[in-house]
Amino acid sequence: MITIHEVAKAANVSISTVSRVMNQSDSVSEETRKKVLKEIRELGYLPNASAKKAARKSVKLIGALFPDISNNVFGRILQGINSIVSPLGYNIIICETNGEMEKEIHFLNVLKDKQVDGVIMANVHIPEEQLMWIHKNQKPVIYVCQDIPDFTLRTPSSSVNIDNKQAMCDMVHFLYEMGHRRIAFIGGPLHDLSAGKKRYDGFMKGMRDCNLSIHQDMICFQEDFSIRSGYRGMHQIYEQSALIPSAVISACDNMAIGAIGFLYDNDISVPGQVSVTGVDDTNLASAIRPSLSTIRHADSDTGVKAARLLLEHIANPDFKGGAFQLPYQILRRQSVRQLLHQDTA
Repeated sequence: MITIHEVAKAANVSISTVSRVMNQSDSVSEETRKKVLKEIRELGYLPNASAKKAARKSVKLIGALFPDISNNVFGRILQGINSIVSPLGYNIIICETNGEMEKEIHFLNVLKDKQVDGVIMANVHIPEEQLMWIHKNQKPVIYVCQDIPDFTLRTPSSSVNIDNKQAMCDMVHFLYEMGHRRIAFIGGPLHDLSAGKKRYDGFMKGMRDCNLSIHQDMICFQEDFSIRSGYRGMHQIYEQSALIPSAVISACDNMAIGAIGFLYDNDISVPGQVSVTGVDDTNLASAIRPSLSTIRHADSDTGVKAARLLLEHIANPDFKGGAFQLPYQILRRQSVRQLLHQDTA
């Protein structure tokens, strides 16, 4: 890369003179200015900022926006992404947002400054206007564990997810077949379209399908999907409901683990008195006792599919993309028991 020293030597002027020309200073004569600019053009000199920008463009970058990289669901997805893009020379910039809108917007701007080729994200809050630069530059976005937002901006985008509504509906049917009739629900924030609203909608659909009574005092929502929120949600149901539910469906494994913690602290047996289920099949789900019945979905295949979609968008600007659904399965473990007929009332 040509340096300012080489430009100064070729133009037979000082380095400070070259600098003044670059900064359009009036203290340089017109003749000297033209001579320096001629050498700059012929040598192909780039000032530092431009050189860094050009160097950045030569590096293939992909942004990854995730709420919690300690969650092994996202870890499995990242492994899948990396297995596809790394051999092709791409580097991944991983941003952890904690599910907070301010951080999501901040890191989106960071990825913009880094001039990434595309973004894979499991965002919740990012408003439409924050994606304007993606829209303008036609940067592709792949949503994982989320559906494509209903934006008016048309950006190259695809999604890789499960049918969250049907998955939760299936969980209700599973518990019904195990003899459970009083089923409670601990949900996350409804502004999270996939893990929040659609899982709640699926719970309600399953309850109606099975002709089960829906008790509002056995339904609660929390601000996030943490273990602490699951504990708090189970406490709320315990305090406000007339009867203890025979089963509790949680919107994620963390919340289910929190619910089990509350029941344990109050000498309520799991699954002896209350069965508990989650969603995600995190590492903790099989490690705790009783081991957690849950829905397994996102894994490295999710990341592989997302990465391949992103590369297709990058290579082919006319690629339409779409919403792709992956399979899931209900895993029965120790936290759910079969009820006898007389226990189902």
